[in-house]
Amino acid sequence: MTGEPLVRIRELAASDVDRIEADEPAGKGFVREMWRLQVLGRSMLLVAWVGDVPVGSGQLDLGAAPIELKNLNVRPDRRGQGVGTALVVAAEAWMCAHGHTRLSLGVAVDNPAARRLYERLGYVATGEMSTVTYDYVDAEGLARTATETDERLVKVWNATVADAPARETTYLSGDGRSRERA
Repeated sequence: MTGEPLVRIRELAASDVDRIEADEPAGKGFVREMWRLQVLGRSMLLVAWVGDVPVGSGQLDLGAAPIELKNLNVRPDRRGQGVGTALVVAAEAWMCAHGHTRLSLGVAVDNPAARRLYERLGYVATGEMSTVTYDYVDAEGLARTATETDERLVKVWNATVADAPARETTYLSGDGRSRERA
């Protein structure tokens, strides 16, 4: 082991909602909405943890065709440490475990770092562009409106359910490779 903290990725649980919400700005309501959608079977939120601290998350939109990885977010103090990679790898493992072999995601045209990550992980640009305007609550708790233009990227693989890691997989921060789970 390199001494780096382990990043554990697992599905959002009811017992996580209050803990994660405590770190959100007042009025944001993101994790509570993700839990609501998850209970309805419309979404799955994968949460990255270092110890008992949530350090990132990614939403699988189960209503999209193909399923889409959305709202990938890593705490600023944990960026560049493999958390984003671990979340994408965990999303792919979740997809395999549920019989899917195709995952899509959108990357903002003004976010070249995210695009490099996705391309390094095998995602391919489709040329499909979309622009969306949305409201959100920022880190200071202020309501804002943003307009974002994304390009759709897709990855297709031939994995089987037997190839998928366990539901809760531990990843080494920095390299994103799964480690054996105790």
